[in-house]
Amino acid sequence: MYLDYFGLKESPFSIAPNPDFLFMSERHKEALAHLTFGLGETGGFVLLTGEVGTGKTTVSRALLKQVPENTQVALVLNPSLTELELLATVCDELSIEYDRDSFSVKDFGDAIRQRLLENHFQGGNTMLLIDEAQHLSVEVLEQLRLLTNFETDTRKLLRVVLIGQPELQQKLKQPVLRQLAQRITARYHLLPLTVNEVEAYVRHRLMVAGCERPLFAPSVIKQLFKAADGIPRVINLLCDRALLAAYGRDQMQVDKKALNQAIEEVALGEPKSQGFNLNYVLSGALLGCLIVAAWFILQQTPAVEIENQPIAAPVVERPTEIVAVEPAPVLEQSEDDIQAIKQEWQQLRANNSLPARSWQLLLRTWGYDVANAQANCNLVTSLELYCLNLTGGERALREVNLPAVVELEEDGHYFYAVVRHWGPKLELWMGDRAIMVSRSWFGQRWNGEFQVLWKQPPGFTGVLKQGNQGEAVYWLEQSLSLIQGLRPRKTFNFDAQLSRQVQQFQQQNRLSADGIAGVFTLLRLNQQIYVDQPRLQELN
Repeated sequence: MYLDYFGLKESPFSIAPNPDFLFMSERHKEALAHLTFGLGETGGFVLLTGEVGTGKTTVSRALLKQVPENTQVALVLNPSLTELELLATVCDELSIEYDRDSFSVKDFGDAIRQRLLENHFQGGNTMLLIDEAQHLSVEVLEQLRLLTNFETDTRKLLRVVLIGQPELQQKLKQPVLRQLAQRITARYHLLPLTVNEVEAYVRHRLMVAGCERPLFAPSVIKQLFKAADGIPRVINLLCDRALLAAYGRDQMQVDKKALNQAIEEVALGEPKSQGFNLNYVLSGALLGCLIVAAWFILQQTPAVEIENQPIAAPVVERPTEIVAVEPAPVLEQSEDDIQAIKQEWQQLRANNSLPARSWQLLLRTWGYDVANAQANCNLVTSLELYCLNLTGGERALREVNLPAVVELEEDGHYFYAVVRHWGPKLELWMGDRAIMVSRSWFGQRWNGEFQVLWKQPPGFTGVLKQGNQGEAVYWLEQSLSLIQGLRPRKTFNFDAQLSRQVQQFQQQNRLSADGIAGVFTLLRLNQQIYVDQPRLQELN
């Protein structure tokens, strides 16, 4: 209706996936790079997650365009399948003939294995891409893992790409899927666009549609970013309605009134306070997290030592340079050398006077690359991680055994760093530098407070004790039974038997043995359950 009015050749904000309008932001490019790397020679699983409308399909289409010609691709777009239905779908996609009436799981597996070997011996690869993978059942996910057992001496024969909403991450944290989680070679959580990317996104789509003049003023772009939370699909809906509103008002550019009208129409007439902005939700989740953290600290105190098995951390690129900041002997250096080191340190300290950069680095230790402006505690709930604000000095930090954001003070100047490794010396991450410092240097500048990220049990709302019920109790019982070599009872009730299991675990790990699963008990349990969790120190 408004195309001729604005000089457009076609609709610029259709939600149909038109490849002509492909827009790859920096985070989309990062996601594509992660997936491409994960699908390297060794094979295995790669994982892409993101909220609805953030552009997962865009990344997957770009990934498929980069697949070599000798790769046979199987696409599963409807994952609400049984095990047999999944195997049949894979056979259909790989052009494998089978008897629909008599084939068993073993028959399907043998046929798929034969095709994988054929592709391999012909110098080709096989890739399985599953969209909306959060709908896959535990049984089907386990069947996928079994398919990746087909391998040669050097690599897996099947590469599997799982694409889904954030619930998929939570599902893969279940103890029963721990073996699959260990095979994920790359993962990326796709975040919404930044305000600058929203402006570039809107301009790009307008140019492709034939309009090179700005139809949205900068102030409107900022309002659009807030209303849509940077989600491309919502941006498309709002921009389409806003252009229609401007057309109806005989305006050649979208103003705030036209955008407000679009927001109300897309929100189906709800008041503006009910719009798309998720900040209120995230803030509420953060407040709840902080309350829980405070309650945790009152319930338990940390023990001195940790005895658990090493856990493999995600592959993360470390800062590029290690700088020692210990005082250097004056006689071994000239005054110019000393002054140069001092000026460099002061500049590095000044560059890290705000916590955002440290939060960006902390998230990177967990395998997430986010923009500096979005790196904060408000963000992490959308990544299925949660913040803990803790205190207790060196003892508590070693007990928690997680990378931590700390605030340091030197000569009246405050700055932030990530404590990444704990050993004879501490490794601090500051910007693009990894800095080795002594414990005494660190202790003189640190107030004993720190912030960490952790994986809460599903359905978790607070300290778990006898009499509680729910999904978190189910997770606790399954996790403890797995570690203690017991047959899981699959109970949702925190009974006396579960309390004894918790107490036994606490005694074995030198925690206060009260049978109550508080923060340090759960953190210790996480260390032994999750293989993808970063840590401060590797233990024997």
